[in-house]
Amino acid sequence: MRARPSLSPELIIDAASRLAATSGAEALTVRRLGKELGADPTAVYRHFRDRDEIVLEVADRLIGQIIEELPAGLPWRERLDWLGRALVRTFVGHPAIAPTVAMRTTRRPGEFRTVEVILGALREAGLGDRQAAVHHRVFADTLLSYAGMCAGYATLEERSRRGDESAWAREYQQLPAADYPNIAAVRPHFATVDDDVVLTGLLGALLDMIEREATSQRR
Repeated sequence: MRARPSLSPELIIDAASRLAATSGAEALTVRRLGKELGADPTAVYRHFRDRDEIVLEVADRLIGQIIEELPAGLPWRERLDWLGRALVRTFVGHPAIAPTVAMRTTRRPGEFRTVEVILGALREAGLGDRQAAVHHRVFADTLLSYAGMCAGYATLEERSRRGDESAWAREYQQLPAADYPNIAAVRPHFATVDDDVVLTGLLGALLDMIEREATSQRR
């Protein structure tokens, strides 16, 4: 019989990432991990203090994957735009673990590198240190919230998603103009507002705010 490889932190996080990808963070129990690894569950505790530490490691790995793919040499505005879009794309691709990533602070290398990149972009834009700290939180928390919402939506049953997506072309189009004059005025445009339009508008508003703040500081 071939000997099982000895457990290591990397092997455990590999297994935890697989479980999280299919079942979500709630599946990351020591018992489930032991079964996935073909090992005594108690062996996991030789490498990690508790379940929460494993969850944060999985979340940080996902964050780290985003920052590792960041193209080099982008100006500050394009850098933040790329990060925002990559975050949403990654969360939608990993909807089972994304809500945990969105609401936690991992306090680990992947997060540290991401914060460093965002702050570098904000300081490059011309923000002072205090404002860079503020706008980092505004940018990160806003994008994490939106990405988490998109990831949560991706977990809905297809029938539910179809119903929601058709509402702009169906229910809203049928409302009486006398009762809803503002909806009636703009409803021909509802169907043209897709997720990319929304994300572009959100990122544009955040980046314009940063640019205005940096300009006012230079005066």
